Amino acid sequence: MISGPFSTSYIIILLLSFTIVGLFIYLISPFIMVIFWSALLAFLLYPLYRKIRQALKNRSTLSALITIVIFVLFVLVPLSFLAVQFYLQLEGLIQRLNEETIKSLIDQITALRDKFLFSSFYPHVEPYLKELQKQLPTSVSKIAERVFHVLSGMIATGLGFILKLAFTLFALFYFLVDGERIIRALKELLPTSEARKDLIIQKISLIIHGVIFGNLLTALIQGLLALTIYYFFGVPQYVLFAFLTVLASFLPLFGTGFVWFPITIGLIIAGSYLKALIFFIICALTIAQVDNLLKPLLIGEKTKIHNLLMFLSVLGGISKFGITGIFLGPIILGLFLSIIEIYKSHLLDVNSSKSDSEVKADA
Repeated sequence: MISGPFSTSYIIILLLSFTIVGLFIYLISPFIMVIFWSALLAFLLYPLYRKIRQALKNRSTLSALITIVIFVLFVLVPLSFLAVQFYLQLEGLIQRLNEETIKSLIDQITALRDKFLFSSFYPHVEPYLKELQKQLPTSVSKIAERVFHVLSGMIATGLGFILKLAFTLFALFYFLVDGERIIRALKELLPTSEARKDLIIQKISLIIHGVIFGNLLTALIQGLLALTIYYFFGVPQYVLFAFLTVLASFLPLFGTGFVWFPITIGLIIAGSYLKALIFFIICALTIAQVDNLLKPLLIGEKTKIHNLLMFLSVLGGISKFGITGIFLGPIILGLFLSIIEIYKSHLLDVNSSKSDSEVKADA
């Protein structure tokens, strides 16, 4: 008969426990994303909820409801409007993306070959223009087919998204009301001292705070600035290009310049030289400077995350989770970095404990 720490009863209890945990995870698996988003929103909205609760003398239920109403009115409603505009502008771009439009653009570029600014490098561009004219029919049809497939998928999942959003808000209410108890319950599961538990929670909070406010928030601010500038300068499909600016903000080197610089070139091609110059200066002084000005203020240097890691997490998130991967990828990266920090601190503690015990043994 097996005895000791691996007795038969111990193994049976362990297997039974893993089975029950696996069944529970399987049971809630359809709602994993709902739980994730509601927990993340609770993390972001909790400071607001806490202030409202203090003003209402610890009336948790009413405070949570007010917090959710504020979130819906000032975040969800504007985002829904932008989402509708994004869809309409993307659909309009597809309709305009035909052979005649692109040939007209090529004719405009060709007409500039005698201009002072373009005469020197036009011979280098001309072979590519001819190749583009040859590839137009197949390229346009493939692009239109893929985008229409994406749009049809967005419409098909619209009802499912609304239901998930309702469940997310429902779960958000309980995460706000019971958030402190949930954190205490999670801390009790950690097999370490109270001081170490507090440090682990603090590190996770710090890194997630850095990911959200240092990277995602700055990207959204850059997108909002781009949206305003593109709108006032009459850029067609300004919501679509603002969304592309948000994505480009995660790119290394030029970042958002990958979007607004080609728009500047487009204004030059259209003959709006002064408008192009003003547009370029405003974008360079506002959109391009958000990273340099806001990131140090929002997160400082302690939670600064390398641009390559952020870029890979965004691309991986989009490939695995779709549009929501823009947010999910960096958040998962933040959790991964939190685990590394916890392991490093635990390893340092173990090594220091061993060193202390060796010193005492020598003494």
